[in-house]
Amino acid sequence: MTRTSKLLMMTTGAVALGATVVAAAMADGRYHGRGHGFHGARLFESFDANGDGRITQAEVDEVRQGRLDEFDADGDGSLSLEEYQALWMDVVRERMVDRFQAHDDDGDGLVTAEEFNDRFSSIVSRVDRDGDGEVTMDELRRPRDRDRDGDGDRD
Repeated sequence: MTRTSKLLMMTTGAVALGATVVAAAMADGRYHGRGHGFHGARLFESFDANGDGRITQAEVDEVRQGRLDEFDADGDGSLSLEEYQALWMDVVRERMVDRFQAHDDDGDGLVTAEEFNDRFSSIVSRVDRDGDGEVTMDELRRPRDRDRDGDGDRD
């Protein structure tokens, strides 16, 4: 296996792991939209049920119960794996559509190979700290050197 293939597999794995973590947090109500955790307006958008600009625990509990009820297909008050999967997929779908739209640069409802690969076309050069055309685990772990004098070179 070539180094490029290994890097691509490692990157794909990292992205998939990240997506899984985000999806789990979303399904559990800890992640809404961009960023991590609850942030300001998104918190209120999710839980200020009566729109009064205040969130009470009763509102949080009501919203959470509503989500459980929505996906409790058999009405037994709990979620089976299949019911939880439906909840998870509902939450993840919105994020997936956002990512699709981010790839669909021309907005035609299709992601071409060029659009799909665009963000990865320079991944090695962006991560390659020592400029040798290869990325090592050490380079992934180290913070990127800063361009202190603004000339485009790493100082």
